[in-house]
Amino acid sequence: MRKSKAGYEFSKVKEKVNHLLFMDDLKLYAKNEKSLDSLIQTVRIFSKDIGMEFGIDKCAMLSLKRGNIITSEGITLPDKSLIKSMKNGESYKYLGILQTDRIKHNEMKEEVGREYKRRVRKILETKLNGGNLIKGINTWAISLLRYSAAFLDWTKAEVEQLDRRTRKLMTMHNALHPKSNVDRLYLPRKDGGRGLLGVEDTVHIASASLQRYVKCSTERLLSSLATLEGDEINEPEVDLKKQKRMERKESWKEKALHGQFLRQTDDVAGDSRWLWLK
Repeated sequence: MRKSKAGYEFSKVKEKVNHLLFMDDLKLYAKNEKSLDSLIQTVRIFSKDIGMEFGIDKCAMLSLKRGNIITSEGITLPDKSLIKSMKNGESYKYLGILQTDRIKHNEMKEEVGREYKRRVRKILETKLNGGNLIKGINTWAISLLRYSAAFLDWTKAEVEQLDRRTRKLMTMHNALHPKSNVDRLYLPRKDGGRGLLGVEDTVHIASASLQRYVKCSTERLLSSLATLEGDEINEPEVDLKKQKRMERKESWKEKALHGQFLRQTDDVAGDSRWLWLK
């Protein structure tokens, strides 16, 4: 049968792409090295069949005995390449999270915090206007914290410190007045605020959302995890955002100086008073 033009082009692209794909972020569990070797061979055969390759330089093996890391010679593949064994004190990144037999919380929080502040500083140096500046921080910097929020054990003091550092950097780059109202900074623009996503709010909402997902899941392993935790399901993400927004709005309104405008215009102006900000 003669191939169509589209089918011919697709087969050509498929031939090229097959040689560019690499196996990444795959984790195998086994009770001993023999079982692990069997699993690796299965993955190797399947990968070869679909045209994928092992990234040996990214692969590693971790052997545990009664919770302690033990020395191993690694696993040798049929092509004589070696998957090295991790030693005590070494770590690796899985899906962007630094870990060994458990997540490296302190090291990851330091790395994420350092990268977050670097991104905020880079955005502030661009001298964008107010609206685009906030959008840039929310999109490029806050997203870094949102991804890791549900996995790292951030404390209230740590996230508050990152929020303070963000405001300090904004003040240093003339993007925030030193005596401006903090509540207004984190309110949406439709409510008269500047629309910045707070680190504390982001971490809290992301963590609560994942917790709710696990507890509401019908998947067997996730259901078992939810049963072990035994906590009540938190409020939905939408309710958490709405509650936080109302708290900030009331706090702003109660301020003696900053809240004057809100108090004086509540009876004569509706939500349309902030349309010019959007």
